[in-house]
Amino acid sequence: MRLILEGVSEDLARELFALLGRHGAAPVLQDAQWTVTRAAQLLRDLPATAVQIIRLAAEGEGWVASGHLRGPDGSESLRGRSGAITKAVNRGAAKKRWPVGMPQPVEAQYDPENPSYQRTTGYVMNEDLVPVFKAALARIDRETAELATATVTAEGGA
Repeated sequence: MRLILEGVSEDLARELFALLGRHGAAPVLQDAQWTVTRAAQLLRDLPATAVQIIRLAAEGEGWVASGHLRGPDGSESLRGRSGAITKAVNRGAAKKRWPVGMPQPVEAQYDPENPSYQRTTGYVMNEDLVPVFKAALARIDRETAELATATVTAEGGA
């Protein structure tokens, strides 16, 4: 049997897990929340164009307008970029990096005044995820810089 608890206090959850344990059940707590470690794992599994969406949304405190992603002349398509994020989230769940049902870190927003033409106006990130993804991006950037430094040093550079 599968039991999902949502919207209960931590105290009640502990009591329920203790009760289940006394009856021979082995409850497993699955926290479907993004952590810095999980976010970094996701970022490592994304193409650069998808990372850019998350980076700009985090840097924009939860919003990035599509104009910042469409290139200098505004003609670049955003098709498939957020799909890569969805696929990576699903892959992470399949590999048990995080539980199934993790929220998407960003969601496309569309012009409500023009429902027939679905060209995204930008991407929104839940405000609770902004500091998590900022920290994960800082970690990834630091790792990349350290790797670049190590590579230059190993090749006999500065």
